[in-house]
Amino acid sequence: MPLRIYMRKTVNIIMCSLLTVFVAVGCDRFEGDTEVPSYIKVNAVVVEDNPSDSWSPDKGFFSSNVDAVNIIIWKSGDTAETNLGTFQLPCKVPVLRAGVIDRVRIVPVVKQDGVAGKRITYPYYEPINLTDVTLAADSVTDFDTLRTRYISKSLMKVLWQEFFEPGPGEITLDSTVKRCYSLDTVPPGNGGYGCGVVRVPEGTTFVRFATDTTYTISDPQAVVYLEMDYWSDFDFSVELKNPTYPDGPVELYSHMTIFGRPQRGWQKIYINIGALWSKQFNHYPYIRPHFTILNDEGRSGNLFIDNVKLVVL
Repeated sequence: MPLRIYMRKTVNIIMCSLLTVFVAVGCDRFEGDTEVPSYIKVNAVVVEDNPSDSWSPDKGFFSSNVDAVNIIIWKSGDTAETNLGTFQLPCKVPVLRAGVIDRVRIVPVVKQDGVAGKRITYPYYEPINLTDVTLAADSVTDFDTLRTRYISKSLMKVLWQEFFEPGPGEITLDSTVKRCYSLDTVPPGNGGYGCGVVRVPEGTTFVRFATDTTYTISDPQAVVYLEMDYWSDFDFSVELKNPTYPDGPVELYSHMTIFGRPQRGWQKIYINIGALWSKQFNHYPYIRPHFTILNDEGRSGNLFIDNVKLVVL
């Protein structure tokens, strides 16, 4: 199967319950099966740089929120892999096997569009392959925190990125967005020194801002996601604006509304912007992301954003 087709298949929604329950494959028994389960434990999955690619000197590039994992095992002599299922992190998964498991594959899962019911295996993150894992009945094999990487630059393109770091360069969003360097607002743990902020004065009911560039996607079958960190006092929508055909009228369509929850602090979201691009713009090759703050009450407040990436597979 061609790699591109395989990667697109990983975008399919995972229609399974996120319960820590062992899923057996048929009624076959394998060498090493036990009546008493052993356990695989995973606390978290984080993203690190791939030395062969060196994606970015900014640590904010690797901000992540891997919400769950799909766990697959294979032992020499098995006729096929055993998919244990998808489990929300942290998890402790019972396995009715013992001895040395030749391969344990742990696939990162995220909440698409921030919705728990739309969890997907994220196609931009590499699966984690562990070999020669020893399991023992009534014992826990604890992997604690695992590390994944973005897939290779030969497969993935970053059309747009903005980390709001100090320097001579201009922000790649229009002038509505300013840099902010307050330590109590910059996302923790991402190695950053700045973030973006939109200050909304009292009496303003909406604020719209956009990238300063229109980006080109030449492959109509591309998989397109917008990653970003945000902390908002308001609901805000994520949109695309471009012609639907050459020299046609410029259209603005909203993909989704993100609900502001200031008490929760910083959130990471993976937005399937390609769904809007394909349905409303019929894969027209030029796209320009827009954002609109929705403030019917006319309250004053802030929208903070950081570590923004438009990624294409």
